[in-house]
Amino acid sequence: MADPDSPRFSRQQLDQLMEISSSIQCECPNHLAQIVEKLQVFEAYSKDCENRNDEDREAHGKLYRSTAQARQERERALEVLVAHEQIALAS
Repeated sequence: MADPDSPRFSRQQLDQLMEISSSIQCECPNHLAQIVEKLQVFEAYSKDCENRNDEDREAHGKLYRSTAQARQERERALEVLVAHEQIALAS
């Protein structure tokens, strides 16, 4: 896998999405923003996790890459949702 893309949503934008209240019983933006935020945090953590040996380095590298891939997929889903709901995000 190539180097992952940079996060598409800032912490401020994710916080904004987590605070949105809807006129209907849909909290999808809130939940999806929480998932993306947690993936961003674990991605950064696994990238810099301490390695005792080459096996650790390989395992952490796999965790980092798979988490980055999951984050990118969820961010694409969140972008679709933001567009669908016509949510204006802070820059």
